[in-house]
Parts: sequence; C-alpha cells; structure tokens
Amino acid sequence: MRFNPSQRGSLLAAAAFLAICVVVLQARIDPLRRQPAIEPPKLGKVGGSLGNAGASLPFEYTLGALSGFRQVIAGLLWVRSDTFFHSGNYDAILPCIRLITWLDPNWLDPYATGAWHMMYNFTDTDQRSDRRYLPAGLALLKEGIDNNSGQYDMYKEMGWNNYDKIKNFSEAAKYYKLGMENDKDFDITQIEHALAHSYEKSGQTELAIATWEDAVKRHKAIVDDPKATPDAKARNQQGYENSRRNLFITRVRQYHRKTQTQPPVDVQFSAQVVRVRPKVLEISGQWNLIGSKAYDPTDANKPNEFGKGMLSVGPVDGARVDVRLQDAGYQMPAPTEFNFDVDSDLTIMQDALSTRGGKTVKAGGIYVWRKQEGGSLTPDQNKAQIYAFDPKDGANPGIPLAKALAGGAALSPAGQQQLATAAKVSFAELRGDSAKIADLTKQGYSVATSDRSILGKFKREIDMSKDPKMYGFKSDKYELILSINPASAPDFVQDRIGLMGEGWTDKRFLDTKTLPGVRLIRQKIDLSRTDLLGTERKVLYGSPAVVSTAK
Repeated sequence: MRFNPSQRGSLLAAAAFLAICVVVLQARIDPLRRQPAIEPPKLGKVGGSLGNAGASLPFEYTLGALSGFRQVIAGLLWVRSDTFFHSGNYDAILPCIRLITWLDPNWLDPYATGAWHMMYNFTDTDQRSDRRYLPAGLALLKEGIDNNSGQYDMYKEMGWNNYDKIKNFSEAAKYYKLGMENDKDFDITQIEHALAHSYEKSGQTELAIATWEDAVKRHKAIVDDPKATPDAKARNQQGYENSRRNLFITRVRQYHRKTQTQPPVDVQFSAQVVRVRPKVLEISGQWNLIGSKAYDPTDANKPNEFGKGMLSVGPVDGARVDVRLQDAGYQMPAPTEFNFDVDSDLTIMQDALSTRGGKTVKAGGIYVWRKQEGGSLTPDQNKAQIYAFDPKDGANPGIPLAKALAGGAALSPAGQQQLATAAKVSFAELRGDSAKIADLTKQGYSVATSDRSILGKFKREIDMSKDPKMYGFKSDKYELILSINPASAPDFVQDRIGLMGEGWTDKRFLDTKTLPGVRLIRQKIDLSRTDLLGTERKVLYGSPAVVSTAK
C-alpha cells in the first residue's frame, strides 16, 4: 500500500506522539527511573572511558535506553558482553558492564562478573593477574553494595575477593558480617561459614568458634523446622555437618597450637635473584619448611576430647613464597568511585613459588639412599619421617641397613619405629628375618651415622618481557618483595608454625610490622630500571642456595 504525502505526515505525527507517550508512561511505571546511581557522578571523566568501546555499540542501544526500556537494553548489553568475553575482546567488556550498572543498578550479576573479570581474568601471558585493576574491581563491588545494601550477595562478593585475591582476611570478615546484618535471609553456608573462616585466618579464633557455634544452631533449626522444604532440609543438613566438623577442628587446633608451636622453628630463609635477560628474573632460594606429618584430633562425636594433636613433625612440601615486583613505594589505593582506567605507567607483578624437597634424618634414624633422584615413598613412610636421599643431597649420610644391623651402626628408638613402619613388622621380629632385611637393603634402606637436613627449595623463572602493556617499566626504582604469610599456609604447616607465625622465627627476615599481629617472613630487595632491563645475565641479589646444612 502506498501513502500520499498527507497520510505519511499523519502517520509520522502519530508515531511521534506514541513515542512521547511511551517515554512518559515508562518514567511513571519504572520505580528505578530517578534512582541517583543510574547517572555517573562525573560524566566528563567516565564518558572518556567509554569512548572507544561505546563507538562499537549500535545506536538502537542508546535509543532504547532513552525510550525508557533500560532493563531490556541492559539485558542486550549483557549478552553482548558475554560475546566479547568468549571472543577474547576483553577491552570491550568493562564499558558494557559500566553501562549495564547505570541502566539497571539493582541487577547483581554485572557487578559480580565485572569484578571477577578485573580481579581474575585480565592476565599476562603466564596467567598472572593484572593487579592494577584490583582497586577498580573493589570499587565496582562497593558501588554494587551501595545500590543494593539490603542483599547479602554483594557483601559476599566483596568478602570473597578480599579473602581469596587480596588476602585481607580482616576486611573479608567485615563484609561477611555486614552481609549477615543487612539481609536477614542471608545464605548460612555462603556468608556465615565464610565469616568463620575469615575470623580464623585473621587470628580471631574465639570469634571463629562462636560463629561456627551459631551456624550449627541456624542449620539445625531449619533441619528441624516442619515447614522447611525437603531441599532446604537436605542443604542445611549438609551445612550442619560441615559446621560441626569445622567447629571441632578449630577447637582442636586452638587447644594444641598453644603448646605445639613451641619452640619456634628457625626458618633460615635465603634467596637469590638473577636477571636472565631483559625483564626476565630467576628467583630461587630455600627455607626450613616444617609441618605436621601426622595428626590425631580424635573425632567430632567427642567434642571435649582433642586427641594428641601432632604425632610427627618434619619437613613438608606445599607452602608458597609470594613474589611481588612493583614500582617503589606503591600502595594499593582504597576503593572509591569506579573507574576502569588504569595507570599504564604502573608496573605490578605478583606470583607464588611452591616450596618442595625438604628432608631430614638424625643419627640412628632410617632413610632411603638412591643412586639417582626419583621415586616416592608410601604415605605411612612419609608420616614416619622416612625420606629419600640421593647424591644431589651430598654424601651418603649413613650405611646400608644390613650392615648396620650386623653391628655397623646402632638404631635410635625413633629409628627402630621407622624401620618397623617400613617393614610392616615389629623391630624384634625383623631382626630374625634375614630375607626381609636383605630386601629392604636392596631397596636402599639405610641407617644414618650423622645428622643431615635439606631445606625446602623454591625456584621459578618469571618472564615479564611478553606483556609490555602490563609491565611497562616506566619508573626508575622498583622493589621486589619475597614474603611468606603464615595465615595463607596449609593447615598442616600452621599446626607447627601457628596461624599468625608464633611458631617460627628468622634472624634476618622476621617482620612483625607490615601486618600487625602477624609474624611474616619478608625480604624487600631494591632494584633499578637498569637492573631489570639489562641484557646480560647477572646476579642482582644473594648467592646460590646452599644444597644442604649438615649436622
């Protein structure tokens, strides 16, 4: 059908009238239309941030938003941002997130996902997070809390990012507690369990115990509630059992760590930093990583019986040395107004190096001697502190088992117990079994005639040359910080060294000032831009790690 000029004019007028009506009606029926959080407080600054990515958005997005259909447009942008993520176009994601949170400030997922991208997904070639974005991620979550203060979800996200990414356990506890206080329908497992863990990690063990006790009561009340759904009962039954178990083990550790962390372990920390080539560092070192190898807590059905605690203690694997290279004097700013622009001149790199290979044997004790490195011992042997030594650990510290039992060396009481564990028969019974002795000797079992200790080692080549946008090295001065936080160590390490480091010491690198109340092992090394960008291989700090410390 064709319209004459008069009809077309009438249709256009009618369309314009209807569009005006839609805008007016949408403004009246949309309760969020005049919410202050919709508009950015500083249009000029943030508008500049949206310039490049905003140009890629179709005009219909803006037209739809101006028409009043904000939630619809926010949904379309959400789909678009997901497409950007899966295509690897990360630069376009944050402008979309920014627009979505303006259009629909009560939609929780964009805040959580936007912070997740900034704090976890923006990485270098070796998957190290771009820590320049951490303040922006926290600021976005803070904005989400301000716009949705009555819902626990945003507090949970802020708590988790502080707990897992930043390792600020006190700050994590603060937000989990706010989640409980501001939303009476909070999820017990997601909020209160996390609060108890945060209290413990921040050294507030009494509060952790009280929180677990409260969680037990809350879960039990729902399990016993006849009006609760079967699904709610099942979930809270699991939460009840987890809470009771965590309550018990927290009490056990509190009881035993008062005495079993003493006397303090001498960490003997040392490190070497080598520039391999421009922007590539090799970081290596060693330290005395001691932990619990066997633990007896009895069980949660006997809440007033805490067992014996640590049954055996010795060198263990698993704790990490944190490595951070940054512009000298950098301090992460507190989260304020969200802005995803980062300082391109700033360099921050953070990694973690696992410590492995520690071992020890006392004169009269049992060990395994191997002609070359390789192989592993059974869990029972590991708990009995039986270690395997080889030529890289230095000279053989003893003699073969058969020779020792024939009078060449005496076994200590501890060595006799170790041998019984390896042979799976009593020491007295083994003495009369020549075939068993010969078999164990063939496997390399030996008796130490001198003490031997091998410190746990860490080593990693850190390459920052592949990501010039992330590591610009524009400053003249840098600081390389090597640190070990006891609160971040595995439980079996904390059993010996304590949650706050009360069970360790170090003549050179014990730090009690950086985190009040926490005994860190921390070493700060000052470096220059020339140190990092030089071309030839060069030792920038320290000396090669010593392989062993005899006697």
